[in-house]
Amino acid sequence: MRETIRKKIELAPDDPGVYLFKKGGTPIYIGKAKRLSSRLKSYLNPSLEKVKRIVEEADDLETIVVTTEKEALLLEANLIRKYRPKYNVRLKDTEFYPYIRISNDDIPYVEIVKRRLKDGTYFGPYTTVRFVRDLLETLQRILGFRTCKFNLNRVKRPCFLFHLKRCVGPCAGNVDQHREAIEKLRDFLSGNMRDVFDYLRRKMELHSRMLDFENAAKYRDLLLNLSSVLESQGVAFEEKINCDVVVHAQGLFVVLRVRDGYLIGKISFEMEGGNLDDFIREYYVSGRGDVPNSLIVESDLDEMDYTSLGFQYVGKPRSQPEKDLLEKARKNLETELSMRGLKKEALKELMKLLNLKEFVYRIEGMDVSHLQGKHTVASLVVFEDGLPKKSEYRRYRLNLERPDDYEAIREVVRRRYSKHPLPNLLFVDGGRGQVNAALEALKDLGKACPVVGLAKKEEIIVTEEKDIVLPQDHPVLRLLIQVRDETHRFAVSYHRRKREKESLKSVLDEIPGVGPIRKKKLLEHFGSIESIHSASVEEIARVIGSVEVAKRILERL
Repeated sequence: MRETIRKKIELAPDDPGVYLFKKGGTPIYIGKAKRLSSRLKSYLNPSLEKVKRIVEEADDLETIVVTTEKEALLLEANLIRKYRPKYNVRLKDTEFYPYIRISNDDIPYVEIVKRRLKDGTYFGPYTTVRFVRDLLETLQRILGFRTCKFNLNRVKRPCFLFHLKRCVGPCAGNVDQHREAIEKLRDFLSGNMRDVFDYLRRKMELHSRMLDFENAAKYRDLLLNLSSVLESQGVAFEEKINCDVVVHAQGLFVVLRVRDGYLIGKISFEMEGGNLDDFIREYYVSGRGDVPNSLIVESDLDEMDYTSLGFQYVGKPRSQPEKDLLEKARKNLETELSMRGLKKEALKELMKLLNLKEFVYRIEGMDVSHLQGKHTVASLVVFEDGLPKKSEYRRYRLNLERPDDYEAIREVVRRRYSKHPLPNLLFVDGGRGQVNAALEALKDLGKACPVVGLAKKEEIIVTEEKDIVLPQDHPVLRLLIQVRDETHRFAVSYHRRKREKESLKSVLDEIPGVGPIRKKKLLEHFGSIESIHSASVEEIARVIGSVEVAKRILERL
């Protein structure tokens, strides 16, 4: 440690603040402390390897004193986002999770997003897009907020959603009514769900007393639909629990999100070398997760007062339902860890079996699908640490004059690896011919990486040098079968969608009122006849802007 840094540590104040270890003027680690003097003195005799590397590498130390712990938390999060220091651990999603965004417009609109890129108020993350879509569709029927992104100053007349009573119509002058709908939505998504349930019950009972049974049934159905959407996520508690439950081990964090007694999501993140304090900073302080009333954890936190972030309570379970939730979170964590452990062992075995020099961290798998040479497509899937990384899956359209699986493999390999780095292992669905085709294409590019295939009938593992036969229950074979099945599923689903689009085009051409523009909108939104069949008149009408044509489409299909 440099003497200048040692002196600055000894002179550090007792106030809350943020400290920055720097090298050449660039932060390499940023931290926060309730008392800067106490925290920084722990760096004088470091025991952790990471801390030793920080103090050995740093050539300067800067401290920023703030007034409160909350200011320290927020400042640290902002500085880490700005500088991305090499020694600060970072939170990684195990998969993409959807959010609900309410825009910052004068007349806000509501949308589902997977990235927090724009200004606005975000709620989430939620477990699945399907759940969020069903939830928003039900809430829109109840509250009437807008989901269109039109510039309302240019809208001359209300759209069909207004006439269907799905939107209160700020474009028709009902701005105050829409503002009230947005506030109710914010309140609901923040965890106060009972008000909406009570509203529906009151409306149902009111119309029932008025002998208006049609509207009473409408509110009853909305009430049942909202309940079923929320309960589809899992557990519903009798108590009004509004909390997040966080457990972690071996760099894996699992969060159960409970709002007003409903379990609305189970999400997981990876943070190598991170502790609970790091997770709270990355997840809540940076705004990735909305702050509930309570944060239930396995042990009390004493470094910072996290209630300053908006939590009313942070600590161990206080009631039996909270204890049950913590136990449920632990079981989910154990399940994910066991799955991850099995995958790691299989990857180590794979490395030995194929005589590879480096750990098989990243596997990319590809498959080709066609129907008698028509609509040829290829899929590329990505597995990291033995687990699928769906955000990096890719599809390829191939224009081959005749059916040729080997040429299709060669084309995909050339297109993929002329632009992207090679994986630790390339998997192709097929036997010796497919493996040789991939190796030839790599050679044409002047690149090389291990290639492995799986012959379908006998499940023989094919490499460049040899064929390997393993028992059906061998972990390496089971892992490669999983990669093969995923590449096949992804390729076939894309091929089927492409084929159905062609069929759908010809069917739509015969329906009066469906011109090129409407046909394009239907193809982009639904993609298949089956998807349109399962859609409601309202959903089709929302896409094409006409209830009459929507009814006609469903009649013809």
